[in-house]
Amino acid sequence: MIRWAWLLIAAAAFAQPRILYVTHSAGFRHGSIEVSRRVLSQLPGLRVTTTEDLSLLSADRLRDFDAVFFFTSGELEIDERQKRDLIDFVRSGKGFGGVHSATDTLYGWSEYGEMIGGYFDGHPWTEPVTIDIEDPGDPGSAAVAPSFRILEEIYQFRAWDRSKVRVLMTLDTGSVDMAREGVNRTDSDFALAWRKPFGAGRVYYNALGHFDETWLDPRFQRMIQQALLWLAGAVEAPSETRRAIPRPREPEAMSPGAVARIEGEALTLGSRLDAAGAPLPVKLAGSAVSFAGRAAPLFSVSPSEILLQVPYGLPPGQPLDLVVAAGSDRVTIPVRLATSTPRIGAVSAPPGSGMVTIFAIGLGEVDPPVPAGSPAPLVPLSLTRSAPVVRIGGRPADVLFSGLAPGLTGVYQVNAAIPPGADASDVAIEAAR
Repeated sequence: MIRWAWLLIAAAAFAQPRILYVTHSAGFRHGSIEVSRRVLSQLPGLRVTTTEDLSLLSADRLRDFDAVFFFTSGELEIDERQKRDLIDFVRSGKGFGGVHSATDTLYGWSEYGEMIGGYFDGHPWTEPVTIDIEDPGDPGSAAVAPSFRILEEIYQFRAWDRSKVRVLMTLDTGSVDMAREGVNRTDSDFALAWRKPFGAGRVYYNALGHFDETWLDPRFQRMIQQALLWLAGAVEAPSETRRAIPRPREPEAMSPGAVARIEGEALTLGSRLDAAGAPLPVKLAGSAVSFAGRAAPLFSVSPSEILLQVPYGLPPGQPLDLVVAAGSDRVTIPVRLATSTPRIGAVSAPPGSGMVTIFAIGLGEVDPPVPAGSPAPLVPLSLTRSAPVVRIGGRPADVLFSGLAPGLTGVYQVNAAIPPGADASDVAIEAAR
């Protein structure tokens, strides 16, 4: 029995996907390479061979592996036959992937750039950033959707085309200084991980990995483990590109600070995603909305509906552009905001209090201001600039308080006295006159 148990264990280990991890540096050598080698050798479900020996990139040696994974730099000294062997290896149905500086290598070999998806074009930011999970169905990053924070050296890319890859995560540009010297992209589309087919094979790239701490982060380790399993064909995940040209319908009446809904088709890249909490993100599943260039915080997105908060400080009554973007595709709609667009969400009338408490949306600007997408504070209370008109049982009611509800985002609280003899179950709210 013991012998058979050992045979079963050996067979299971032999069946694990075989990964060749190449860390040869012909240019800048990253200090995190040694940590990365230890981490990858310990990832469960994989047999990882780490090497700096470029002679292993040959047809005879590659037969022993299911995928090749690069953390390289500079112009690697591989000959034309090795290049053909690597390309044929992947095109035949095997996997190729890379991390961080795997796009900062082999610039003189254009077919490599085509395979991996792009080339390094500088790193404007090395700081804590927010990263958006654009494909929440990706097995490696679903656990950190809709976004996560990390300290990293952030790459940008040239010879990169969104229409040729399936983007998995992108930089939240609201978390960095977009006026920083060295920012070359003008479309604000900073992809940081993607998948793509290559012939009958699979390709994956992840731009993170500069620091030891990144490799020691369980979130990143899961991303890489799942990517390697996918490259080896051990797990399935879609690699086809996603594109959505938004077709929003004419939006409902909106006002500054209002919680509003945009309905239509293809409003996201085929995903539904809810914000994890406040403050609200300005990008979810690759989708974003802006008013006159100001990003709108998002509660949730889906292909048919986006729930958002209109930014404060926008001019009512004047035409402005509402832009709905899904990935790199966007559509512009001219809109005019109202001063307020009140709607009731809930009403409470405790017996004997002589007062109703109304929770509403769309009551307009407040003082002191509260950043859109953030919960309202308890101190100081943010009061509406104009109190709404409240009717109870069809009769005007005195408004005792009108302001943002503490702890909630985009929700107003209105307290009003119940007129004598009025039916407290019949409550209406109107814009200030």
